[in-house]
Amino acid sequence: MTTYHQRVGATALVERDRERAALASWWDEASAGRGRLVLVGGDAGAGKTALVDTFLRHFSGRLLHGTCEPLATPVPLGPLRDMAGDLPLTGDPAEIRRWFLDELRGTPTLVVLDDAQWADEGTLDLLRFLGRRIERCPAMVVVVYRDDEVGVRHPLRVLAGDLSTVPVVRRLAVPPLSLAAVTALAEGSGLDAAELHHRTGGNAFFVTEVLGDGGATVPATVRDAVLARAARLTPGAREVLDALACLGPRAAPWVVEAVSGRPFADLDECADRGLVVAHGGVVSFRHELARVAVEEAIAPGRAARVHRRALDVLGAAPPGEVEPARLANHALLAQDRSALLTHARAAAEQASALGAHTEAAAHLRRALDVCGDSVLRAELLEGLGRQCHLADDLGNALRWWQDAVAARTSIGDRRGQGTALAGLAITALHLAREVPLGERSIDQAVEVLTSLPPGPEFAFACAVRAKFAAMGFRNDEAIAWGERALVGEEPLVRALAAMSIGIGRAQNGDVRGLDLIGESIRLTRAAGAYDEAGLAYFWAQLICVTRRWYRQADHWYAEAIAYTEDHGQEVWRQWLRAFRARALLDQGRWDDAEALASEVLRSAAVDDGRTMISMVVLATVRARRGDPDSRQLLTHVRPAMVTAEPVVGWLVGATRALAETAWYAGDLGEVRAIVTPALATAAREPWHLGALAHLLSRTGSTVVPDEAAEPYRLHLTGFHEEAALRWRQVGCPYEAALALTDSGDERLLREALAEFDRLGARPMRDATARRLRRHGVRDIPRRSTTTGADGLTAREREVLTLLADGRRNTEIAEELFLSCRTVEHHVASVLRKLRVPDRAEAARYARRNGV
Repeated sequence: MTTYHQRVGATALVERDRERAALASWWDEASAGRGRLVLVGGDAGAGKTALVDTFLRHFSGRLLHGTCEPLATPVPLGPLRDMAGDLPLTGDPAEIRRWFLDELRGTPTLVVLDDAQWADEGTLDLLRFLGRRIERCPAMVVVVYRDDEVGVRHPLRVLAGDLSTVPVVRRLAVPPLSLAAVTALAEGSGLDAAELHHRTGGNAFFVTEVLGDGGATVPATVRDAVLARAARLTPGAREVLDALACLGPRAAPWVVEAVSGRPFADLDECADRGLVVAHGGVVSFRHELARVAVEEAIAPGRAARVHRRALDVLGAAPPGEVEPARLANHALLAQDRSALLTHARAAAEQASALGAHTEAAAHLRRALDVCGDSVLRAELLEGLGRQCHLADDLGNALRWWQDAVAARTSIGDRRGQGTALAGLAITALHLAREVPLGERSIDQAVEVLTSLPPGPEFAFACAVRAKFAAMGFRNDEAIAWGERALVGEEPLVRALAAMSIGIGRAQNGDVRGLDLIGESIRLTRAAGAYDEAGLAYFWAQLICVTRRWYRQADHWYAEAIAYTEDHGQEVWRQWLRAFRARALLDQGRWDDAEALASEVLRSAAVDDGRTMISMVVLATVRARRGDPDSRQLLTHVRPAMVTAEPVVGWLVGATRALAETAWYAGDLGEVRAIVTPALATAAREPWHLGALAHLLSRTGSTVVPDEAAEPYRLHLTGFHEEAALRWRQVGCPYEAALALTDSGDERLLREALAEFDRLGARPMRDATARRLRRHGVRDIPRRSTTTGADGLTAREREVLTLLADGRRNTEIAEELFLSCRTVEHHVASVLRKLRVPDRAEAARYARRNGV
């Protein structure tokens, strides 16, 4: 093994040959036109940046490098700003993403994004965009992040999960140094290598920091090692070091001089001591751990004074030269309330314009904390509700909207009160379980705005009211409210009105209603109203899937997914994928449905309708296969749907899925208890009513609602073969087979048996086989099984893949949405079938065989 290391002032690099070779191999693939996105993870100080720097020493080509910074709230698209130089990043975030992708299409390019654990929402959207499109670019994007700071729900972890099935993605873990490596580095230092390895845990930065300090003993922490070196500085140099620590990871020398009030010679002393380095016209600490150690050691009063001076120096720069997020950060730490209010609002406006809604909300919260004006406070609360909603933080969005309503009410602003009530209603609608609150809010909004002179706010409220009617499948009411909204003058409001009318007509069965929704999409896209366009695509997909118009659903899905991916509409993309999973389930493509629903659940950050739909899809697939854990998923969905069920139960389907699992379990009393009250209060959506009536018929009580969809009515009235034919025409093979099972005809029962066997529907396959036996049939084919060459089922191969990644049973259970007990059974089965003694051997088998 080749060992590379330099002593004091440079980062030691050992035991990284495999990782360097992997980067080189992936770069060869990328530069040949097969783009790659590489996730490089490891603990803080593990040597991730040193690894990439060493790779870059042998790299020849175009390099774009950017770094995320640990500000209180990150600069939107901060790393891209590093790469773009003086190019102003303003305007449409979608255009910025497309521009950057175009930059990667020509010359082979290496993009390095450091410290991605601090990335803003806009940067993560850019990475998601690139991950799905870089495959045909001669480019490699290397994303370096601290694995120990990226938890299960961290946005970067969600992003990695969302891209987990994208073939261009590669992962690289940078492990701690071994004792042998630390021994090699410590040679000649006089330090006990074993103690050094034990104290540092093999952390590369800590090891080199201790060795660079030249001490005779090993400090207890990295902080002690850094501060021991800093203590040897002269007082003037220490002031410079403190100023640089407060300015952030890097700063221009003239800024450090101006903020510290010390000459360049003191900055040179810091560099000579190996505490800071200069590169590309800026100075920085050798590692963020060192900067944090110095910053935390500064007395609070002195730190506030340094930040006050930084605010003065940077605030005097020409407009646009210093990011408002950076000024807001210094104002916060300087405890300057007036400056914080000014700069935080400017930073929020910029972040929102660049699609960084999480960061925009964070800035608005800080502005709200120091705002004393009641009118401005109401505006900030509305902004928080809007930004949290767009950031997919619906729970907080709901609370901020409620506070905004109260604030507008308290100052007597009735028009503002109506607008805030409409905003509250929209967020409540998305949460599903808060639909009753949303209906009350929009009714109140309409009442308040009706008493005022006409304006766009009233037309908008009418459009929102129409959406609630459509969600409750009150289609004529939705059309009427949409027509009331048409009186508005604003193009966007008229587009929303047209959408409502189209929804009502399409849900009434008029396929031409989709044309109106399409017109709404055209208008909202032209206006740059991305969220509203995503909403229209969602409704087009919802209607097509619910009504079993699968050909139209495929068309809308392809167009909608391309649009939402291009424009960073990740929330709407997840909604679309949830309904796509539902369509795949209905069309008998169960493996695809399960995979897609699982992906939505892994990437969705909110427990709302899209997660509930995905859980229903997963539970239904597993129940129909006879797998365990289906009821566990539904017991999570059911309580959240109690209040929403009469309105949106037809859309989510939790009740019918729960009743279906009870039917397979043979608990007909529970089926009756679940379905009877639901059938009485359900929205009159034909396919939902038919499904509930069919389930109730399993208990011996046949009810045939007039509104039920035709295939269900044929089935329930005894026309089994005709019902099956209609189901096949619609494209639903499982329901077609179900219709045949109620026939006493051997030929039809054999058809059903074959279909259940093909689908892997074990409970109904076995029930049909028993029915055939009761008819005296003896030559019943044996149940087929789907396994690989190693005898593993598809689920067992999933478990084996995660075993190879070193996952524990609890982690596997979370990843696959299974119970720990079920995972234990799968692991035991994998070990038994592979004839290996333990998990480590199973993992080795997986790696050898490319599982």
